[in-house]
Amino acid sequence: MVGGLAKEAGTKSGREKAKRVIIGISGASGTIYGIRTVQFLNELGYETHIIISKSAEKVAQKELGINLIEELKKYSSNIYIQSQIEAAPSSSSFSITSESMIIIPCSIKTLAEIANGIGSNLLSRTALNFIRTNKKLVLVIRETPLGAIELENALKLARLGVLIMPASPAFYILPKTIDEMVNFVVGKALDLLGIKHDIYKRWKG
Repeated sequence: MVGGLAKEAGTKSGREKAKRVIIGISGASGTIYGIRTVQFLNELGYETHIIISKSAEKVAQKELGINLIEELKKYSSNIYIQSQIEAAPSSSSFSITSESMIIIPCSIKTLAEIANGIGSNLLSRTALNFIRTNKKLVLVIRETPLGAIELENALKLARLGVLIMPASPAFYILPKTIDEMVNFVVGKALDLLGIKHDIYKRWKG
């Protein structure tokens, strides 16, 4: 599923220390996006730190029939539950030394908490640290339709430099499987993180 991606990793294996990316997986539909992101980053040699919500665990069980934590352990040893507010990512010094952060999928609740400065759990607190320290933060929102409140929250964060990306699969790639559609969304998200890859077929005109 992720084989062959390392060809785009360049000198990743030769670096003294792998670049660190924080991945948040919240309780929106589409936990497969978060899992696939972790898989690809692991394949590309990145150091991953994953923060998951209790709702994300429930969604993964419902949508994929899996134990989310056990699945993620295959790809990373740094997994946190959002209630672990004392964990390392809660410190702004952790964000300073990290490459970027992505929440995929990002629930509307998580979007609202970040937009209004509510750092009541590890996921939202870490995201706020990335905003405070002017580090790259991508939110892949997975909800439809979007009302005025959700759009205002997204706009507020976009004006602060947060990259807002709806999980919208494209059809110009002529996908034949769900995996291809998932990979398109994840690939677009990695593009926003500035990560080189060859996950999906790009438009060539």
